[in-house]
Amino acid sequence: MPQSEFNLRQLDELAESWASFYWDRGVRRSDRVAVYIEDSFDDQVHLAALARIGAIPLLVNGRMDPEPALGLMARTDPVGLYTDAAHLALLDGRQEKLGTLRWTVTADDVRVLGRRSLPDRALYRHGDDDPVFLCHSSGTTGTPKPVIWAHRQSLAGPGWRLSVPEDPTVMLSAVPQSHSSAIAYTFYSLLCGLPLISFSDQTGPGVARGAREHRPTRILAFNQTYSELASMELDPEDFASVREWQNTGDSAHDAHIRKLIRYGHHVVDGERRPGSVFSDGLGSSELGWATLRRYVTQDTPPRPRFLGNPVPAGEVAVLREDGTPAADGEVGLFGLRSKSVIPGYWNDADTYYRSKLAGYWLSGDLAYRKGEDFFHVDRAVDTIHTPEGAGYSVLMEEILLLALPEAADCAVAAGGRAGVQVPVAVVRAPADADPAELLARANAALREAGQPPLALLETALDEAAIPTGPTGKVLKRKLREKYADLDAYTASATGRFATETKEAAAR
Repeated sequence: MPQSEFNLRQLDELAESWASFYWDRGVRRSDRVAVYIEDSFDDQVHLAALARIGAIPLLVNGRMDPEPALGLMARTDPVGLYTDAAHLALLDGRQEKLGTLRWTVTADDVRVLGRRSLPDRALYRHGDDDPVFLCHSSGTTGTPKPVIWAHRQSLAGPGWRLSVPEDPTVMLSAVPQSHSSAIAYTFYSLLCGLPLISFSDQTGPGVARGAREHRPTRILAFNQTYSELASMELDPEDFASVREWQNTGDSAHDAHIRKLIRYGHHVVDGERRPGSVFSDGLGSSELGWATLRRYVTQDTPPRPRFLGNPVPAGEVAVLREDGTPAADGEVGLFGLRSKSVIPGYWNDADTYYRSKLAGYWLSGDLAYRKGEDFFHVDRAVDTIHTPEGAGYSVLMEEILLLALPEAADCAVAAGGRAGVQVPVAVVRAPADADPAELLARANAALREAGQPPLALLETALDEAAIPTGPTGKVLKRKLREKYADLDAYTASATGRFATETKEAAAR
């Protein structure tokens, strides 16, 4: 039976053996090697092995389709590809067209690795700015970008977190193990000696099973996992050990948070009390470590799209297009400065420098501030430019989930009608829900919040109706394509939906 538990010495020996394997295949300093396998902690083992000899692993999410995966490889010029039989079949020989690729190896080709040691000349000592690994952006707004993580930058976030006192914790890491957030928390756990459970099943039922079997005190996951958990009938005993839920990537929705913090416990003055804490932070592969953080308990009042307050790890700002600071309450570009921000995209300096403004890195989000409180409204590319004004899709989703408690999840995106953009929503709701009644309540709440009303609300019974990428983020560009012509869509659709008339929308 394969070994599944490792101490530091055993992990070091395993990384050494794999490093020797790569060295024997001719991999040297600064060579890139693509790793495209089923999601598991193996991604991070191969990172450690290749970094040991100064090579640069390209970690490709195993859930990514082969076309964008090959695109990432083409942009990074790997000398080798480590994969598995399933992903090799998906590639269907197309990797052989990569001009720099010298070899492809699958896990099945390495049946017995054995204990091996590197020659002294193979060990590489990184400088501060040397690349350690390449991950990639989510691709929700377009083609995934190869993201550089350098030595000093990759340790800046974990290094800051080490300065914050923390009670002993058992972390269940239920994010893709090739993702930068999983790697950052592995670095942190190794540095401070906290037990870490790297969990490959990021579905709601999978995380419930992981909590039941491993009894973690903290769960790290993405928003999509939390939305699934919030829609399930959970056994409180499965989560009795949980003190904190930690979110990264897209900020979590308040309606989902409120359902989850009913489970688990927290400790006050040594006394165990019911109810857990939700720790939320806006993050991305490029950011390295969240510079805003909020904590939600059962006593915390609802604050739609509240991102939290700055942490000492960085500096945050809301900027106008010209780089000047936005006024309090004014929506602008969310920017940040931090030692954990990446130094660039591989072979794409143009995109990287276009993402910088007035010394800040732009995350692609729109936000506003009230003093030291920051609020998120949308991704800039997802804003719906209606004749009545801007509709912020993420803010609208938050409003809908609070107004429609029977909804398990929703997604709002731009549709097209009579040549202009209008908001549309896909809502996961019970089978007997009336789309017209949901639309009426949704639009009443949106109007009250100063957001434009929905032109169409479509109900869906399963997760597939809301398309997501390999990291679980909603692919709103696919929704925009689907609803680009609402007149044609409503004429041919067979689903359950309701529409708002132009007259009603103008009221």
